[in-house]
Amino acid sequence: MKQGHQDFAPLIELKKENVSTLIQNVELFDGISNTTHKNQDIIIANGRIKEIGPTGTLKAKSEKTIDANGMFLMPGLIDSHVHISGSGAMPWKNVKPKLKYNLEAYLYAGITTIYDLGGLAGEMRKTAAKLESGKLAGPSLFHTHIPVTIKDSHPIPLAKLMLPKMLGFLANLVFPTIKKESDAKKIVRSFKKKGVHYMKLACDKIPPGSPEMPSEFLKALVRESHANNLKVFVHIGSVDNALNAVNAGADILAHGIWRDKLKQEEAQQIADSGVKVIYTLAGFVNVDKINRGEFSPSEIDRKMVPCCILDPVAEEKGKDVHKQEVMNEFFQNVSDHQPHWAHNFKLLNDLNVPILVGTDSNLPGTYAGATYYQELYELNKVGLSNLKILQGATYGNATLFIEKPDFGHVSVGAKADLLLFEKSPLEDIQAIENPTYIFKSGKRVNRIR
Repeated sequence: MKQGHQDFAPLIELKKENVSTLIQNVELFDGISNTTHKNQDIIIANGRIKEIGPTGTLKAKSEKTIDANGMFLMPGLIDSHVHISGSGAMPWKNVKPKLKYNLEAYLYAGITTIYDLGGLAGEMRKTAAKLESGKLAGPSLFHTHIPVTIKDSHPIPLAKLMLPKMLGFLANLVFPTIKKESDAKKIVRSFKKKGVHYMKLACDKIPPGSPEMPSEFLKALVRESHANNLKVFVHIGSVDNALNAVNAGADILAHGIWRDKLKQEEAQQIADSGVKVIYTLAGFVNVDKINRGEFSPSEIDRKMVPCCILDPVAEEKGKDVHKQEVMNEFFQNVSDHQPHWAHNFKLLNDLNVPILVGTDSNLPGTYAGATYYQELYELNKVGLSNLKILQGATYGNATLFIEKPDFGHVSVGAKADLLLFEKSPLEDIQAIENPTYIFKSGKRVNRIR
């Protein structure tokens, strides 16, 4: 049985006209407040929000009117951890990434902004410009460069899987590696010249037993990044990784703690640091299921993700990962530590550690757009309220590295990245899958499928 869609056919149509639009009588969630505002009108013009006010009070004229009749309006979603240059396929299946398709998939899901955490900065910069100019349809894109790591550390062992064996040595040459503390200044300045928006560092043992970045290297890189006004995302897996990152002054943990059981005093230390956490829980849930031969694609997976990507990991086929070095060790390590995840999350959530929304797509088990919905549901299952989920998915994500973003909230002057729903996702988080209207910078996005 084919598990997914047959091909990479278009997912959306982005309307080219950008007419001024009055949306009448909405229940407004601005992404920031703890309450909504009913009976509101909003005018969008030239890609931005021009006016907001009680229904019937706005004076500006518009070319088009939408009578929302009490529908729920909120900011567009933000995925704060993506890899747009990935396909989501297992490495040995060699499915080439389809950039245009990935970008459309995010927008199809109502994701109007993405943060790439690991592509080539030059390519990312070109892609972002094409998105801004309208040459490509998709979300707004912010980016870093390839993660800074140390020799033979994550993600180098996984990268070697993608290369012919005789070329495996190239992975250590491609990835920026720090060999001594004094390298930090040169590395960060190099990233700055590439026009990155933030830094990404890797501190993890994938596969188990591989080296991980020492704390003194982390501190030097964070210190130099902050001196260059760059926030720092740190990929972590274990408690020690997380504590090393927060002690170094990291701003964001790119993943929750999945490889250990967290203690109360350790959770308190993380909370006291003020660090924010992009949990990427759905990805680990799916890796565990694939490893067990129990991964069953959701309805939205099957609608959006081609079968050449889903079939090799669905049900019993997922166990093929056991035949692959590095991937087998990683997947088994994930399954071994699954019992700790809910406990770890509860400790951090109870201490009000900011939990933000990202997917780590496109990697095996995480897919552009589709996995975002699952991430919201998994966070909800482990105790995050609908309100905190939506705040984290919008304004919380928007302020990860920008103090005053012009997106991620519904305010006069902000980008008109908007979602309109018949049913409120604050009441039922699964309503998030069914937007009646999606607007990207004021332009209507039509779903084709």
